[in-house]
Amino acid sequence: MADASYDVIVVGAGFGGSACAGLLARRGLRVLLVEKNARAGGKAMSISKNGFTYTAWVVIGAPLIGNLYQTVAKELGVEDRFQLIAPSNSGSFYRTAAGKYTKIPSMEPGQMDPTAVFDWLEVKPEDRDAALNFFMQLTMLPAEEIDKLHRVSFEEWIRAYKIPPSLYAFLVSSCCDGMFMVPVDLLEAAEAIKSLQDMFLRHGGVFCHGGYGQVAEAYCEAVRRQGGTVLMKTKTERILVEDGKVTGVVTSQGTFRAPIVISNAGLQPTVLKLVGEQHFSADYVKYTKTLVPSWALLGSRYFLRHPVIDTAYGAVFSDTSPWTLDRLNKAHAGQASREGVLYYEVPSNYDPTAAPPGKQIVLTGSFCPPSPQMTSEEIAAWARAGEEILFNAFPGMDEAIEDKELYTPKDVSNLTRECVLPGVGGETIGLGQVVGQCGADKPTIAAPLRGLFFVGCDAGGTGVGTQQAIESGMHVADAVLAFHQAAKAAA
Repeated sequence: MADASYDVIVVGAGFGGSACAGLLARRGLRVLLVEKNARAGGKAMSISKNGFTYTAWVVIGAPLIGNLYQTVAKELGVEDRFQLIAPSNSGSFYRTAAGKYTKIPSMEPGQMDPTAVFDWLEVKPEDRDAALNFFMQLTMLPAEEIDKLHRVSFEEWIRAYKIPPSLYAFLVSSCCDGMFMVPVDLLEAAEAIKSLQDMFLRHGGVFCHGGYGQVAEAYCEAVRRQGGTVLMKTKTERILVEDGKVTGVVTSQGTFRAPIVISNAGLQPTVLKLVGEQHFSADYVKYTKTLVPSWALLGSRYFLRHPVIDTAYGAVFSDTSPWTLDRLNKAHAGQASREGVLYYEVPSNYDPTAAPPGKQIVLTGSFCPPSPQMTSEEIAAWARAGEEILFNAFPGMDEAIEDKELYTPKDVSNLTRECVLPGVGGETIGLGQVVGQCGADKPTIAAPLRGLFFVGCDAGGTGVGTQQAIESGMHVADAVLAFHQAAKAAA
């Protein structure tokens, strides 16, 4: 099976790949989108099993106002194919110094009352003026000042304000860790501040009825409506190169030709495996191998015989939760506590159809290294640390468990990003989150190989997870259209 009539082939139907493919098809290019899984969405694909519907692991979106899910869907004419939800019953828990788990106070959706937050976090009266000033600085810092904070870590920036430990933990563990999945001393300040502003000013905690994968499925439908081709269960085995330029792909369904290939398979797997090191300079290969991915989530899907949690999502954290690179490395080596922040999501609490009547599904996730090669003992140690937090925060949950599925970085890698380097592949977000890989230092969307482009969180976007991937898809679509038109004009 072969077809040489495509203008562009997109490898991978994650949020970046599906958005990019849809936009290019809408703009008149002949598009082939190939995806190795049965469903679109990449790390945020929807899964249905035994009457339950959920994402493979915890996925929380932001912002609510002006999000790119709807921006792209509107341009593609598929905004009716999914329904976003902003549940009001969020429920982060702070473990006090006395060991008590206290829930964030109820506030109007999209509103953040600093006084209520300070009360919850037990901020001392004498520290509140400084804490409030910090919040004002964070939320109102102008873009030109944020741009000066590229190549500065978020820890370095936030430590200068000397805010109380509980507020520091709230911002780092409850917010930044979940958005970027990198230790605070590696997270770039400019990237973090811009995303926190989006969350606080345009509100976070947005979900999708039927799971986030519905968004990517809608983008795939747009490709079909515009005359493009979408092949699911089609694994890309190799990207073809001739005379210094890409010419197509070899897949499990045959060979397909196109002068442009866009990879949503990850920059490192694309360069080191799908294309091959021999087609790049030694310097570029070295650069590719030294790029640092995000860390990983490890957790479980709990299928409960009856509801236990009455909130839709949240984080459980304490003053000691924030991760640094040193503490993560020591924890992985068994030399420090593995207790950090735990994220949880209850799909059936914002989408009643996500669980059979009278039952509940709870997804959890906590930090661990992105290595698919972790031993069973290492996996068990990280899993115990997360589960201990969960059962302490929600007493009695262990007795309601009907079934449980553990997921690890190896599962993440198998589903999405292949392991091509030791210790990486199971990352939750991708590249481009750490100091030295953001802003002007972010990997470029155009590879040093004619006709090859990268899309997704590795290149071309900023912000929170799925939003970053979609923004990348928009930018790559613009660049590829210009490349295509220039090539036609030169022909």
